[in-house]
Amino acid sequence: MQFRIFCTCLFCIVLGASHVMAQTSLIGIWRAGDEFSYAIEDKNSISTGTDILNQSLKLDTNWHVKTVGVDGSAVITVTIERVRFKADQKGIPLPFEELSFDSENPVEARNKGEMSTFGALNAFVGSQMSITINEKRELSKFDLSEPLAAHLEKNQMTLELAGGFGHTFTTNGMRRRMTSWLIPSPSKPVSKGETWRREQSSRYEDFFVCLDTYTMEGSTLGDGQTLTKIDVKTELALSDNNKGKRQAKIAEQSGGGFVYFDEQTGRVIEATLRHQIAEESPYAPRLINTTINAKLFANRKQ
Repeated sequence: MQFRIFCTCLFCIVLGASHVMAQTSLIGIWRAGDEFSYAIEDKNSISTGTDILNQSLKLDTNWHVKTVGVDGSAVITVTIERVRFKADQKGIPLPFEELSFDSENPVEARNKGEMSTFGALNAFVGSQMSITINEKRELSKFDLSEPLAAHLEKNQMTLELAGGFGHTFTTNGMRRRMTSWLIPSPSKPVSKGETWRREQSSRYEDFFVCLDTYTMEGSTLGDGQTLTKIDVKTELALSDNNKGKRQAKIAEQSGGGFVYFDEQTGRVIEATLRHQIAEESPYAPRLINTTINAKLFANRKQ
């Protein structure tokens, strides 16, 4: 009888331990001096009838943890090290039909318009921003360096790029590109199948907010290591700032993606977020597809 009671108790202990091990908190592990690098790609396509615009901006970035506070918040300097940009368009009034730029493999500009565009793109190389993230992986501060802010907000060629490609070349676009995929920690440890949510700004900041729902999928193998997979569902909703100002409205939408997280290092290994909008407008309906992908390609501990 005592042996049976002992076995039962042992089984309960093991079962309880397994349950605890199956839970995760997704806590950020920040150490001053750590450096890691992400390739971040932002793809966007807009089609309005026969008019089509496709673009892709890929940034290789270095992340350097400068300081870590007593509350676990990390101040991280992000430096853009390489810029790749591609665009092609049909029926849209831009000074080129196709454009391809790589800061590490420059090509000769075919005209003055391309020369100015290449110069504006190349100016992003070496630009920096400062990001403050707490232990719960929540963004508390985002600052552009003065040169980067001036390049985005005052450089005439960059402003023209923003006019043609929108969110890709704006301050809000830079912030969202660098932080939207940094999945926040749940308010408490979660197990497989449990969900948590976050509201954040969207590409259409004046009109819509982005509602993200995260679902814990559990452990999986990736690149020879055990990672935690999280599924993401995204939906745009009217923001408080809308107040009937926008004539266009979303007729249909779908959004989702995934995040692979390493519990040992507290790092996102890879994240992909997609969203598609069919937009009704008094002028012409539009179909918008967007994708942000971030992938860790270097990780050095101090």
